[in-house]
Amino acid sequence: MEIKEFAQDFHDNVKMAVEMGGEDFTHELASAILEYIEDNGEVNAPEICTFQKTRARVTAYDYNDEAESLDLFYLIKADNMLGKVNNSKIQQGFSFLKSFYNEAMNGTLLKTSDISKNDEIAEVARLVQSTKGNITQLRLYIITDGMTDPAAVPDPEEDADGDFVIEHNVWDIQRVFQQHNIRAGKEKVEIDFPTDYNTELQCLKMSDENEFVDAYMAIIPGITLAKIYKRYQQVLLEKNVRTFLQFKGKVNKGIRKTLREEPEMFFSYNNGISTTASEIELKEIEGVMYITRLYDWQIVNGGQTTASIAASLADREVDLRKVFVPMKVSVIRDTENADALVKAISTSANSQTAIKNSDFSANEPYLIDLENLSRREWVPNGNSKLVCKWYFERTRGQYLDQLAQLSGLSEKSFKMEYPKNQKITKTDIAKYETLWNMMPYNVCRGGEKNYSMFVADIKREKPVVTPVYFYNMIAKCILFNTIDSVVKSKKLGGYKANMNAYVMAAISFLSGKNLDLKFIWEHQRVQQEVVDKIEELIPLVWMHLTGGAGSGSQAANVGEWTKKPECWNRLKLKLGDLDKFDDSLMQDETNEDGSCLNTAQRDRIQEAESYSPEFWFRLANWAKARDLLTPIDRKAAFNFGTMRSRNRGMKSLKQAQYALKIMSRAQELGFE
Repeated sequence: MEIKEFAQDFHDNVKMAVEMGGEDFTHELASAILEYIEDNGEVNAPEICTFQKTRARVTAYDYNDEAESLDLFYLIKADNMLGKVNNSKIQQGFSFLKSFYNEAMNGTLLKTSDISKNDEIAEVARLVQSTKGNITQLRLYIITDGMTDPAAVPDPEEDADGDFVIEHNVWDIQRVFQQHNIRAGKEKVEIDFPTDYNTELQCLKMSDENEFVDAYMAIIPGITLAKIYKRYQQVLLEKNVRTFLQFKGKVNKGIRKTLREEPEMFFSYNNGISTTASEIELKEIEGVMYITRLYDWQIVNGGQTTASIAASLADREVDLRKVFVPMKVSVIRDTENADALVKAISTSANSQTAIKNSDFSANEPYLIDLENLSRREWVPNGNSKLVCKWYFERTRGQYLDQLAQLSGLSEKSFKMEYPKNQKITKTDIAKYETLWNMMPYNVCRGGEKNYSMFVADIKREKPVVTPVYFYNMIAKCILFNTIDSVVKSKKLGGYKANMNAYVMAAISFLSGKNLDLKFIWEHQRVQQEVVDKIEELIPLVWMHLTGGAGSGSQAANVGEWTKKPECWNRLKLKLGDLDKFDDSLMQDETNEDGSCLNTAQRDRIQEAESYSPEFWFRLANWAKARDLLTPIDRKAAFNFGTMRSRNRGMKSLKQAQYALKIMSRAQELGFE
């Protein structure tokens, strides 16, 4: 695919997103470009918030407190397909972003009559102010669907007070196309050390006895490793089981400490990196061997080391010229079994240090089961001809990966079978489930934090993923999207994400978590009575979140207020005055196979749910103190207590029967 064809497809997809109920073209264009930057791993989770004054403008923002960086984005639309964006526009765009930052920081940004304290841009301005003294880099991004001149990008510079480094970046259609090709496997990571990085790596070759792998030991300059990572980002770590965790945790903080305080000791302190390649080019000078080029290079262990060094490129306290990193290179000779060998090398290398289960979350059976169901369950449409499915993205960029491998009729068929607006991710699922369990404050803490808590719940509760479970999940997604659409139509001026979270939790509360999700799945829409209830809830929730002390909120900082359980607890008191949903909108309780529960089965579930959290905790502690029941039963009793303390009901007849069996056995053993 040439860039012209890619650009046309790119614009067609943006237009399709607009036609299928998305935002306006500008919003969808920015979202599409940001998706590729996120996929590259360069940024965390940008939020679009378009704002424009005479001199201060911004399209999106992203604050990563762990990386100590604030990112601001400004979109420049090209005049025509692959149109050239002249250098003066690029410079002007950077000027707009700097003015936005400065005006937000000094408080002049919002001094205009048409901006209220509840506008989203006001929250962004407060966020910018909160970063004072907490960032080491301000990264400015120009994003555009046009072509740009690399010479237009200024060098990094320190701010006027020397508190942080200002970094300038441009993502144009050429850069997006490059990322597309990397994802499609059409652009491999090929490192030409002398040409691109003005260095050659002295190395030692291990013996030739291994018919599968050629192994080399080398030393790579830290600044070279950093520059390579800056170019390729996450693609360099595709075979690595982990992703970069920023400077969070003792290991990465220790790396940064060494880089800043003892860079010359980095080689001695650090275990280095383990890498693989499909080919290697060498040269020999006076009996000394040097690596000049590596093909399809991957870092399979040492991703944290690599990304930490790269993150220090703009750190004025680090002298990367003094940093050197031990490097092992395994060149795969057995091409037929290359993937298996790389996986084995990666697993073995990473087993030398502790890896949390969350590092492997993409390979959890729960997520694999959801993925499998999403590939085979067709969307009901009332006709004999099946049209499309919902696509669950188990690993980041999976949808783009699969799409990038296709062309022509195959590509069009894929887009029809899996429309982009029917793609859901792991963090989406975590959001829907958390809101349905009435914990909107966790969702308001951010997608990644909420996901980590969700994973912990999944590991503990181990839900069985059946087709009915999948249908209900998609129904919650449709409900959330409906709420988002209604909230958006009200043009409240900000806090849409917070409103969405609290309105959906309110719907769950008013329906006792028993809304007829089967109807939503079968009709791929929400009942009109539910839409009416959403309309009724919006003014109540909005006033609660932003309406001042009289409404029980902390409106001076809505973002922080909505992260507190107290915010939800106070809203529940107000929801108690509203009418609950009619029984006709309630879902018949079902067994795991989807069949309806009979009266006796429902009674058993109600009996199990009648016991308090304290009862289950007391039972678990009693059994543990006397070494009675099995360890599994004692753990289950404790989990039932935790579940009930979170207002969660029994998920199935099977679970209720197990709970009652534990209780009965405990009573036989003397528990009162």
